[in-house]
Amino acid sequence: MALAFAGLVPHSPLLAPNIGKEHRAQLGKTLEAYSLLSKNLVTTQPDAIVIISAHAASGPDWWNANVCLNYQVDLSLFGDLLTQGQWSGALGLAEELQNFLGQTEQLRFYSQPQLDYGTAVPLLLLGEDLKTVPILPIGYIDNQPERQAEFGRRLGEFLRQWPGKAALIGSGDLAHCLGANQPSGLQARGHKFDQRLQEALRQNDSQALLELSMDKANETGQCAWLAYLTLQAALNGQPGSWQNLAYEAPFGVGGAVWQWQPASAD
Repeated sequence: MALAFAGLVPHSPLLAPNIGKEHRAQLGKTLEAYSLLSKNLVTTQPDAIVIISAHAASGPDWWNANVCLNYQVDLSLFGDLLTQGQWSGALGLAEELQNFLGQTEQLRFYSQPQLDYGTAVPLLLLGEDLKTVPILPIGYIDNQPERQAEFGRRLGEFLRQWPGKAALIGSGDLAHCLGANQPSGLQARGHKFDQRLQEALRQNDSQALLELSMDKANETGQCAWLAYLTLQAALNGQPGSWQNLAYEAPFGVGGAVWQWQPASAD
């Protein structure tokens, strides 16, 4: 029926209430943007949410989808034993996507009920109103941006012909080297990387996104580039543009929230 919604979000554990605690006040722009993104997503009434996560299992020459009947939040890695959340799996969508992609963009399944934090943190922040929507977390292919973009193109093609309404979320943090304790040259390169990445998105420039240096991306410690590539490719050729809702880096890690705005029908 439609790719009804697309957004790009950060996933810092500090955004979670029981981890960030009083420090969340310094992430106010991001939290406000998450609230707006959630409100806009709820209005589309999605039948499934596909999440491209930097911390789902990656594959050396294929893509991995975490396919479960039910998922749970587990943030114990960050000392949070209190936060809970459950979602059901979009099992039918997963099987249909695997069949659609075939052997060219091979999608393999694994089953891990405890969600990776790149999936869990965004789902928690998107709120209670979306907890009944089935999800499908998918990871990256390792160090192959051109193939990741092609996967995104095929994913978008599939979701546009899928009979339900799908939301596509990309989860990743930008440069991790922006803190005052980092060497000044590395800080500058991190800021430049974030600016170039976001400007390419703002300009809807798929080629500029693809041409970013992998060495520079890796140097900054970012984990968002391939998510940006995937969603941009999924939407390539569709009328519309990206809207930035927030960007900040109070703890030395860049985090941005973007929403795709389809062009008006008239």
